[in-house]
Amino acid sequence: MFFYQAYGLNIHSDFPLPELLPGGDKADIYIQKGKLKPPPLEPTSINRQGIEALFGGTTQDAYLHWQGIATLLAKDGKTLIVDPDSDDIQPQLLNLYILSEALGIILYQKGFFLLHASAIKIGEQVVIFAGTPGAGKSTTAAAFAKCGYTVLADDMVAISLDNPGKTIVYPAFPQIKIWQSAVKGLGYNPSLLPPLFPGSRKRVIRQKENFPVDSFPLAHIFILEEGADLKITKMDGTNAFFSLARFFPLPSDLLQGTALERHFQQCVQLTEDVDIWKVENPKNFEALKKLVRWVEGELGEDRVKDNVFCSIS
Repeated sequence: MFFYQAYGLNIHSDFPLPELLPGGDKADIYIQKGKLKPPPLEPTSINRQGIEALFGGTTQDAYLHWQGIATLLAKDGKTLIVDPDSDDIQPQLLNLYILSEALGIILYQKGFFLLHASAIKIGEQVVIFAGTPGAGKSTTAAAFAKCGYTVLADDMVAISLDNPGKTIVYPAFPQIKIWQSAVKGLGYNPSLLPPLFPGSRKRVIRQKENFPVDSFPLAHIFILEEGADLKITKMDGTNAFFSLARFFPLPSDLLQGTALERHFQQCVQLTEDVDIWKVENPKNFEALKKLVRWVEGELGEDRVKDNVFCSIS
């Protein structure tokens, strides 16, 4: 048995998950190995490593399956059962699927609002960058990390909306996945960044030292879109609502009936609690430097000194 923590929760696991921080004895979530017989499964829009996820079951007994990887059952917000397709699967590859949408369904069952996004801690506040696949969320997060900021979540952000006006973000775990082109463009040393798993073209930034376990208030959400020039515009309530509603990171079949109504209500609450911005991003590193400095200025944060990436004038 292994003991970890993520998203403000203690996790007990039958699988070693070195991506996570050590945790305590009390188990909020148990990740266990077991055999599963899923119900009929349907295709989803979720694609990971070129493999389409299949989904079935109910909100409280939700199955995911990736062909050649594993079947996973998220149950009652407490238990995640993992049935690998093979005993020979690479542990790092299997962990990628355990810690993505499967764990996300557990968090959803616990009542978190989830966004397909990255989250960065700046001072004592958090900013979120959301966008479609390829929009540059992880590269943007890695740029802030290069400037000395802590990336709380790289792919999926867990938000608590329990107290109106006090929206908070829970740290996930210290891992940023970036392409080799971003490694070079941001000035990272590629020899110090391992592959996501053996054979992967993505590299991983892990900064476990001083990674926080407490939650922090959310200040801004930025929606990344492609543009010819860097342009940052505050969004009105209607446009902000429709933008946020797009970035649910789990199978859309979970959003049915009252669950869909609740999701829309949470999107409305977010637009009322925090500023939502559209970032037209030309996706070059000079623009990214300017984006980092703009966000710092918006939050009143002094620019980190003595950093090659951040030293643009």
